[in-house]
Amino acid sequence: MNKKLLTTILCGIILISVLGAFLLKREAHEVIPKELKQEYLKFKEEYLEKKNQGYDLREATWWIKEARKEYIEGNYERAKEYLKKAFLALEKAEKIDFSLPETPERGWKITEKPNTFIDKIPTVKDWVPIGITYNLEEDNLLRYIPGYPWQQSCFIFVAIGKSKEGDTLFYQGRLPFEGGFAPRININGKYLRNVPVFKGGMYYYEDGIEGYPHPTVLVHGTRGYKEILSYDEENQIWYHAILPPDENGLKIKVKAKALGTPFWMGPQEGPYIVHGAYSGTKDIDVWGGFWVVGRFEGEVKLPQQKEEKEFSGYFLFDRATHIAYYAQQEYQGEYCREVACPARGGVVEFSCLAIFHENFTITLCDSNNPTPVDFPKFQHQGRINYIFDESYPFNDFTLRSFGEKLQPSSFELKGNFEEGSVNLKGKVIEYWPPRGWGRVEGTWWDPEGKRTWGRAFISWEGEIEFKGKLIKVK
Repeated sequence: MNKKLLTTILCGIILISVLGAFLLKREAHEVIPKELKQEYLKFKEEYLEKKNQGYDLREATWWIKEARKEYIEGNYERAKEYLKKAFLALEKAEKIDFSLPETPERGWKITEKPNTFIDKIPTVKDWVPIGITYNLEEDNLLRYIPGYPWQQSCFIFVAIGKSKEGDTLFYQGRLPFEGGFAPRININGKYLRNVPVFKGGMYYYEDGIEGYPHPTVLVHGTRGYKEILSYDEENQIWYHAILPPDENGLKIKVKAKALGTPFWMGPQEGPYIVHGAYSGTKDIDVWGGFWVVGRFEGEVKLPQQKEEKEFSGYFLFDRATHIAYYAQQEYQGEYCREVACPARGGVVEFSCLAIFHENFTITLCDSNNPTPVDFPKFQHQGRINYIFDESYPFNDFTLRSFGEKLQPSSFELKGNFEEGSVNLKGKVIEYWPPRGWGRVEGTWWDPEGKRTWGRAFISWEGEIEFKGKLIKVK
């Protein structure tokens, strides 16, 4: 036989053999996805059965998600391995304890009644509760009093206004007690970029600082910026400012006059109300403090500009303190160590809002308990403020949302107060973050549950009845 021909035939045989092996391997891979699908359906059936029985399926959920990723990418052997681990986690899963945790013997107490019946004007001690929530160090640094699971201290200043030229301003400043925050400044629908980031710690000056003679708190920011909040208790005036390191930087100065009666979540010493449930551990977030509302005047000077633009409008100052309620039982006079601090996750499920109008301001908080645990009653309280120089608790209301559940597009607020009623419908005109509210999957009681957080700017219309008079809202 011709040697060249023989070589060709042998090569052909080898090629056929390799192709045959490839085809066999391909057939084997076609079988595996079918087997995986069958195993997955079996897993799903057992998973749903155990979920309905109240088992903790977080580990099993994690492994099945990993298996699904590998399956989609064609890594069938690894998908099979992860599916086995999901079955193993499902097998060893234990039932979730949905019983109520032990009530803390000491620490901050809670109430299931609204705290909007409190009508006192905040004092400096309510604002900066030294000896109750904080210690003041020698260098004027505020620190939490140790021995309690503090979660957050809010020093948040929100303003909505216009200039004489018709420019619009949406503003949120925050002095972070811990962590960091970049102010949100929206002028004519556009957010200012490259703003300074402010970080805790927070410093307190009883006799004032930076030209403000009243008690003042201050935080430092990047590039030499400073942010301050100062309180004139006698005249109920709040001063807020972002101070640049030089004349070329961003500069904001605000003078805000509080009107009406504050909206109290609770005295700083308690009792607090229930803000919501933690998504990562069986506990509830409770809070105290107050909101004040009113009117402001201020100036904004943008970077690299010489002229200041004047704005006026409405403001809300949020001075809240949050604590993990049941975790108080575990703290014994020391700062929380990492091993003792589980990931608490976000707080669900709450809505807090303020509606500004030339004749009134409505503030309210409304929360629902999304867990199977019979926690104390969640917050449901409101106030309608400076309506013809009067103020009333507004706790008899219903707030409904419409559209996508995790990012509503419209709202309805109905309710009654002592001298009238409210009937308003609101449509969202802008969200924060602008790209939409992000989704996070998984809670301690439901590993498939989804949650989100965001803000919305809402345009309201409808009517308010007050002492027989009808106020049209547009």
